[in-house]
Amino acid sequence: MKRLAVILCLAAGSVPAAADVLAAQARYDPRVENRMLRRATTQEARGELTAAEATLRELLRLHPASSAGVFALERILRNGDRLEEVLPVVDDFLMAEPGTATVWALKLSILAETRAERALDETVRKWIGAVPGSPDPYQEGALAYLDLHGAGRAAALIEEGLDVLGDLPVLLLELGDVHVAAGRVDDAAGAWARALGRDRARNGDVFRRVADLDAGRDEAVAVIVAAVRAGPATVARLEAGAELALREGREDAAREFTAAARERLDGREARGFLNRFARKAEDLDRPASALWAYRLLHAMAEDAADARATDERMATAALAAGDTAAAIEAQRRITRSLGAGTSARRTAWTEQLGMEIAANRTEAAVEGLAAFRKEFPDATELDALSATLASRLLGSGMRAEALEVLEGIDGPGASLERAFLLLEGGAVPEGIVALQASIPDLEPVRATEVLELSLALSELTPVGAALAAQVAISGHRGRPAEGLEAVAAGIDAVPPSDRPAILAMAAHAAERFARGDLAMGFRRRLVAEHSEAREFPDAAVRLARAIAEDPGGRDEAVRILEALIVSRPDSPVVPGARRELRRIQNGGSP
Repeated sequence: MKRLAVILCLAAGSVPAAADVLAAQARYDPRVENRMLRRATTQEARGELTAAEATLRELLRLHPASSAGVFALERILRNGDRLEEVLPVVDDFLMAEPGTATVWALKLSILAETRAERALDETVRKWIGAVPGSPDPYQEGALAYLDLHGAGRAAALIEEGLDVLGDLPVLLLELGDVHVAAGRVDDAAGAWARALGRDRARNGDVFRRVADLDAGRDEAVAVIVAAVRAGPATVARLEAGAELALREGREDAAREFTAAARERLDGREARGFLNRFARKAEDLDRPASALWAYRLLHAMAEDAADARATDERMATAALAAGDTAAAIEAQRRITRSLGAGTSARRTAWTEQLGMEIAANRTEAAVEGLAAFRKEFPDATELDALSATLASRLLGSGMRAEALEVLEGIDGPGASLERAFLLLEGGAVPEGIVALQASIPDLEPVRATEVLELSLALSELTPVGAALAAQVAISGHRGRPAEGLEAVAAGIDAVPPSDRPAILAMAAHAAERFARGDLAMGFRRRLVAEHSEAREFPDAAVRLARAIAEDPGGRDEAVRILEALIVSRPDSPVVPGARRELRRIQNGGSP
């Protein structure tokens, strides 16, 4: 490069200048350059701009090819509104290093900023001549033209570069940006479509540009999809088009392009391509497209292990896509492919039964659970599976079938289900005993709930316990509204002594199932009619908090809390009630 600089100078008849450049290059010492740059930086930081300029000019006299010196001097001269004085320094640099794109670009930006149109055109041509195979002059020149001449000249320069160098993605991307700046989104999309698939590393640049469009995004996607469909149909282009379509929600087009690419590939390459598509679909939250790809992959599986691995991914994708039938079928194939009695088969079968129960395929689940129990009679999973299935059966009114499923099963889940069966059948004392028997093996939170339920039921009369049991049973069965409606309709039919506990239980259940209106109604009645009940303090605090959420209810909430504090000064809830009272009086702030 240094030799080229000398030859160019000789050709121009500038022998002394060429000799100076050669001599300067021969004397180049990076330590001197770094020292002078640090000195200039310090001077600039102190506000000694004249001194900094002098240091940099001396540096560039000694080393004309110091790009750091050029840019530092440009910064100082720009601050002094003397930008044009940078140009001779830039020219000296380019005489020494004609291939340095950043300095060429600096010159173009200065000429555009100073509106030196003729010089700008000449510089673009000189740069093209200096590096005839580079896209940089066209790209940076277009940016300068865009500022000075507008989008038309900028686009024309890039098109010229494309004619000379071919469809380089970097130029096509820039051409699209120029069209966007001019408001021509369709033309931009056409340029980006030409770039797709030419360089895998640049595909993401197209995706980001499309995603960043403020207007015309759908139209741009349509243009690109149509262009990919029209060809050329290379595998790389089809793959890039499929990803863009996935990203933009055009899943039919994505599958179309993927199928077309698959036809051009054989064996391992085809499977690799489909796997990449499926993974990308999962990453982009397009599970239906992932499932589509996994179905194709399953048909291409080389052996049982490959088929099982694909089924595992297919089951996951199917569940995410809401295709329960496909998920269950894939899981069944996994179960069948594994050796009888193995732990892997037991795990797979457990997942299969869980899917079938969740999908309310009770007949298949009952048959499957019986077979599972026969093959794995000591499996710890039997308790949870049996309890869950029994609950679903009871929810469908299949009491006899539920009892049959639970028969002989020991475990907290099965015990709890039997307890609810007893309660549902009216055997409240036996149900309470069964509830208490299940507590030791339950998770702590669930154990606490069951303990509270058993204690509440044991303190109620048979009539009250039956109504309270309806609340617990309906919530357990996933039909909470039935129990809450039963309390609303039947609370007056139970003895007055039972009502506070049932109203409190119903209020908690309503709150748990997001029925705040019913919870408030139950607590209003408890507070109004049962101020002596032990459930009163907690109900009062919760009611006041709910009422205070409406600014119009704050006065009522204050009255409820004040009455509680006066009437029950020793209640454990009073400190909390005082804090809640202050919060409400302060307008909701702590």
